[in-house]
Amino acid sequence: MSTYLVLCQDMARDIGIPGTGPVTTVTTDLSEEEAAVCRYINNADQDIQSRWFDWDFLWTEASIAAISGTSTLSSSNTGFPGSATAYPPLGHWKIDSLVWDKTAESYQILDYMEWDGYREMYKYGTIDSDVPEVYSVKPNDDIDLYPTPNAATTISAEYWRTPIVLSDVVAGETTANENISAIPPRFHQLIIARAKMYYAENEDAPEVMAGSVSEFEDLLDKLEADQLVRQDNRRFSSAQNAFNFVVRPE
Repeated sequence: MSTYLVLCQDMARDIGIPGTGPVTTVTTDLSEEEAAVCRYINNADQDIQSRWFDWDFLWTEASIAAISGTSTLSSSNTGFPGSATAYPPLGHWKIDSLVWDKTAESYQILDYMEWDGYREMYKYGTIDSDVPEVYSVKPNDDIDLYPTPNAATTISAEYWRTPIVLSDVVAGETTANENISAIPPRFHQLIIARAKMYYAENEDAPEVMAGSVSEFEDLLDKLEADQLVRQDNRRFSSAQNAFNFVVRPE
């Protein structure tokens, strides 16, 4: 498992920067070359995480407190993604994953409807109050429930979080040195390969680019085979362009 600092040090050695790269920190007392290496690693990690929104390594769950008499679940609800540090921020909801009070015998799996049809069917006129059966995701990613909950309970939901930023200093820490990518550790060399492509682009190093592109494409295919296996539409970037970053339509 490689920390942000170790990734930067490994890349610096790979491209031949004298010494061991950023020796003790990724943020202060860096040469221009060392600062560039850290920036390339951070950007490479973001690029890879952002290639697909539904990587398995970005999947997580939420337990959201539903309020009696309130149909909307939003950041004001305890447990809503991004509502507090403990709840990773929302990237995309996993459709058809919401369950009302899933630990009770009377749990209810909620049916999903697209917002336009849901709004037309359930948001005009008198709105019933009962155990919710249907939900939709509003354009701002809040969730709307129908009927309006007639009791307070917990809604369980699955979602893909936003990518983790290696360079962010987390609460309780003073540097980003020990931050670890969301990408599984066995694929961390992929981050270095992509970062070396940035280096080659900016430093006009065609020999570094040639080797890094082939390594990047090979490792990316392996990551996609490993971390997209549960998705409906299997896809590989090698069938497209290694530089073409896209997401699967919802």
